[in-house]
Amino acid sequence: MKFNRLFSAILAAVMCIAFSSANVFAANADKVVDMAGVLDDAEEQKLEEKLLGIVDEYGYDIAVVTVESTDGESMMDYADDYYDYNYYGEDGLMLLYNSSTNEAYITTDGKGIRAFTDKGIDALGKEVRTLLNSGKYYKAFEVFVDTSEEYIDQYETTGKPVNPKNYIMIAIISFGIGLLIAAIVCFALKSQLTTAVKQTSAKAYVRSGSRNVTYARDIYLYKKVTRHKIESNNGSSTHRSSSGDTHGGGSI
Repeated sequence: MKFNRLFSAILAAVMCIAFSSANVFAANADKVVDMAGVLDDAEEQKLEEKLLGIVDEYGYDIAVVTVESTDGESMMDYADDYYDYNYYGEDGLMLLYNSSTNEAYITTDGKGIRAFTDKGIDALGKEVRTLLNSGKYYKAFEVFVDTSEEYIDQYETTGKPVNPKNYIMIAIISFGIGLLIAAIVCFALKSQLTTAVKQTSAKAYVRSGSRNVTYARDIYLYKKVTRHKIESNNGSSTHRSSSGDTHGGGSI
């Protein structure tokens, strides 16, 4: 009995030490991993400090990783696996940038999935993408970090993710209002035209001696169909990584 108790105590101690070590390692995981070398030392340090500030204030893990190759993996798979197997937190996100292809992908985990919806990632990605295309890497990553903090802050404060404005819907509403105003103006102008006399027959508009058309038909030669995609998912798309963890995210 004494041996069993001693063995159990030793086993428990080992497990506690292992667990503590794992947590320390997770807490010390690098937030900026510039394997592609697109940042200088000063930029990397400033970015690291910004990221650690978010970790400390909100408890979300957040990282920026650059690579020269994903070794044949898709950006999504590489980003998910890198996040999972490098001990980043249960709640967070990571931006992966591939310098050789100029591709970028954001992976989200835990509460990060709810704070960063598909629409939110798309809106964030447009700003970052413009800067990446211009070769302004530090500025692109800085915008990612600052905007991510805004998203996280809103979600933690209100329980609701950032919902970027739907500019297409705004344009449609604006067009409708303009059309209504134009119709009112046209109706007002039409009411002032009191000199016209209503004709009950088309004969008044036929010139004497002109051609007499006794048969006519419309022939439609072409048809143009315009289709617009309607987004039905207002939340976040998710998938499973190779580790079995659930991730959200998207290419930017």
